[in-house]
Amino acid sequence: MTEVLDQPVASRVSGRAWRRVFLRCLGVPLVVTAPLLYLVPDADHRYNVYWHGSLVQDRPWRLITENLRTVPMYIGFGNFRPLGRMAEWSADTLAYVIAEVTHLPVQVGLRLVSALAAAVLAAAAVVFAEAVTGRGRMFAGPPARTIALLPFAFGGCLVAAGRLSNTVLFGGLYFLSAALVLLVAAWVCRGPRLGVLVVAAGAVLAVFNEVAAIGPPLATAAVLARGGPSRLRPALLVWLGFLPVFVPVRVLLFLACREGGCYGNSDVVFGSGVGGALANRLTAWLPPLQWGEALREAGPVGGVGVGAAAVALAVLAARLFAELPRLPGIDRSQAVRLAVAGGSALLFGALLGSINAQTQALAAHGRWGLGWRDSGITAAGGCLLLAGLLALAATARTSGDAARVRRMPLAAGLSAVGLSAPGLPDAGLSAAGLPEVSRAAVARAALVAFVLAGAGTATVNQAYAVGSNRLPYAVLTGAIAAEVAQFDATPAGNSRRCELLRQFGDSLRAMPYSRFAEGELPGTHSPAERMSVTASMATEQMYGRPFCS
Repeated sequence: MTEVLDQPVASRVSGRAWRRVFLRCLGVPLVVTAPLLYLVPDADHRYNVYWHGSLVQDRPWRLITENLRTVPMYIGFGNFRPLGRMAEWSADTLAYVIAEVTHLPVQVGLRLVSALAAAVLAAAAVVFAEAVTGRGRMFAGPPARTIALLPFAFGGCLVAAGRLSNTVLFGGLYFLSAALVLLVAAWVCRGPRLGVLVVAAGAVLAVFNEVAAIGPPLATAAVLARGGPSRLRPALLVWLGFLPVFVPVRVLLFLACREGGCYGNSDVVFGSGVGGALANRLTAWLPPLQWGEALREAGPVGGVGVGAAAVALAVLAARLFAELPRLPGIDRSQAVRLAVAGGSALLFGALLGSINAQTQALAAHGRWGLGWRDSGITAAGGCLLLAGLLALAATARTSGDAARVRRMPLAAGLSAVGLSAPGLPDAGLSAAGLPEVSRAAVARAALVAFVLAGAGTATVNQAYAVGSNRLPYAVLTGAIAAEVAQFDATPAGNSRRCELLRQFGDSLRAMPYSRFAEGELPGTHSPAERMSVTASMATEQMYGRPFCS
């Protein structure tokens, strides 16, 4: 009777513990990226959020129809990602709606959406870790200490490490892409029964984007790490859905781009630069390396920012610090599974980043720690690998403690009469009491380190935002965003907006305007025209007037 009554109680306790983990997945990215809230959008983001947002707000079905209609055009440009573009448009539309409702500059919505997408990725990493290490039903028991630490480990990696970092550019898209990869791999490694859905998931990965293409190999690695070759059937079904779409599309892209002239960031380049780029991408997720890259052109580093971030993260970590000794650990085999699966995510993400001409050139110039579109998946994979290695180190350290405990006469005597040590989670000292305390101490030390790393990342992000927003083109982009948010219908307001467009065009006059940009917005021939058209799309949708008349 007692066992029957205890089961619901234990279930509720476990449920609350898991809810706290997922709340930290939300809270930590919001704290660490908060200094970037007013970071002005860069590159295509400064146009696309107006274009995508206004178009979908006006005619929602065009989210689907436009991205299907333009598939042949983009194949001619050298990439194929219709579902990924729908996800990108959705993220931009959400940022646009936030700006429309709040009348705040559009960068606020963009940064909030990016932080929320990072939170989804942190939660996906937690789910992936539980799927790989759990032996029974997922979430049936309380979270392991190693898994509970993941949100803080991942938060420290959310550095604005240059203009190409996911934390700065297209965060909504690429954080969600990485989350999709991890969630599909987690689902597959748990042995889903409906094969049709697994095949469909493989097809979805094939039409999403380049990051999603690492989904099938990661799912295979996760299955092998958890159950061995005998459980490969679901992973093979993912490949069955993936390859019939992926291979023909790659053939079409090769035919379209074999003479060059395609979108360079989608090119696959093999050669002597791959090795150096691979080493670069394998380490680019480490916070200290990212800090160095972010501070290259950053503003002053403020002490108030680091203090505020440290306090906020400490508040989020306080309860976890107290409950770590009561949370279960993972054994050596589970730690190996986690390290192998996390290392696979890191490796496949880094391989994706290393076969690109841009990353190879950056690696050759010694740009260590620079972010790229693989940053989300490599950061998640690196944190999972680190968590697995941390658990392995804890088990190695405590194995010697266990042997020493067994040799202690007092401990043996206490165990013989069934006495337990106060405050220890185990039933007695001789079995695993001191080792469990030692492992909890390792976990607490790691938590403190992760909190300090997160505070450092928040401080670096603040400095990066200050430095980036001072650049001439960023000042103009920010002023245009402010004019869209707070539209002045007077003649003076119109004159001010037209003058901003003129200055924006002058600042980017030397920038080439690609055929890809012309194809996306026919009739535009320069960045100034692109900004004029997209900003007017936004103001006409919001206020019924062009940006500059």
